[in-house]
Amino acid sequence: MAQSTKLIVKKIVMFMVLAILLVGCSGTNSSSGTGNSESGDKILVGLQAPMTGDNAQYGQDMKNGVDLAFKKINSEGGINGKKLELVVGDDKATPSEAVAVVNKMIMNDGVKAIIGGYNSSPTLAAQEVSGSSKVLHLNMGASPDLSKTGNEYLFRVILTGSVYVPAVMKYMAEEKKVKKIAALFENTDYGITMYDAAKKSTKDLGVEFIATEKYNPGDKNFSAQLSKIKNLNPDAVMVVGLYNEVALIEQQARQAGLDVQFFSPDDSMYSEQLISLGGDAVENHIFASMIDLNADSEQMKEFKALAEENNVPAQANTAIAFDAAMALAKALEDGGGDAEKARAALASIEYQGITGPIKFDKNGDRSNTPMIMQVQKGNFSVIKESE
Repeated sequence: MAQSTKLIVKKIVMFMVLAILLVGCSGTNSSSGTGNSESGDKILVGLQAPMTGDNAQYGQDMKNGVDLAFKKINSEGGINGKKLELVVGDDKATPSEAVAVVNKMIMNDGVKAIIGGYNSSPTLAAQEVSGSSKVLHLNMGASPDLSKTGNEYLFRVILTGSVYVPAVMKYMAEEKKVKKIAALFENTDYGITMYDAAKKSTKDLGVEFIATEKYNPGDKNFSAQLSKIKNLNPDAVMVVGLYNEVALIEQQARQAGLDVQFFSPDDSMYSEQLISLGGDAVENHIFASMIDLNADSEQMKEFKALAEENNVPAQANTAIAFDAAMALAKALEDGGGDAEKARAALASIEYQGITGPIKFDKNGDRSNTPMIMQVQKGNFSVIKESE
């Protein structure tokens, strides 16, 4: 059923891409789709992110990170004498809006590169447009499907689910000694592929999934799923989604008497909003992360100082977006205004960022090893360093 649904969605997205590209090409304010356009003394870069709706905080954190990076770069002379300027597109966390805003930013605004999106399904849709236009696209989606697009202009600045998931599953099996796990995940590309990756990783760990429940993004009531899970008496619950729903899920789980270990595969949980929304219910929540905001590195100290100077909260997604913008700037500088040279520069980049070394494999993915984190006394703490 999932495969059939994905095929239908893909066909719809392809139709939308073709239709919107045709409309965009007929517009009066368009750029060449080569990614070589620059506006006078500026280089335009697009941000594809959810700026409204339930996911708006993720988008704002991303924008804050890119703004900080661009401010730093521009204060130091810009890129080959040109200032970086951000064009923001609200993808509303939906594939259709993602296609529309990326097309507009490329065809009408003439952006040289795209940073975003955050959600996997919109990113999978939008990269069809950026890829066909040969525009660099640095995304923050975790779905393993983003490694299979064949788009050589697409790069992922976070880790893929196929890296996050085995790390947290191994920790749960070996350190927490869980045997029976219930899965509760959002019914999206992100949720489905992360669950699939988790299920594959159980083979050598001696654990099994005894329940599989789904929900739709934006849902507020999870009592039916939680009741089914509670009746099966799992050792732990893996919940895959964004902090908005996860906070509600854990609150409702505690109210229902489901008092077991909750964990998530990646650092979509790494936001003060999880603790603010979930309170005591999210205490002890475990997740894998590529970043520790309490790290004592020079890069982290510089980032935090810059964030404080600009009255910006130093959130994980802000730091990741900052890294994406800094890596992109280096590639654009090395490319000297040529899209293909910039792509080649990004493909071979070796850059030390806040989130660790940035280096991409043939699929445009990073191969860093995640650490394991936990909510402890209302703060995020590393409970297992990266290997």
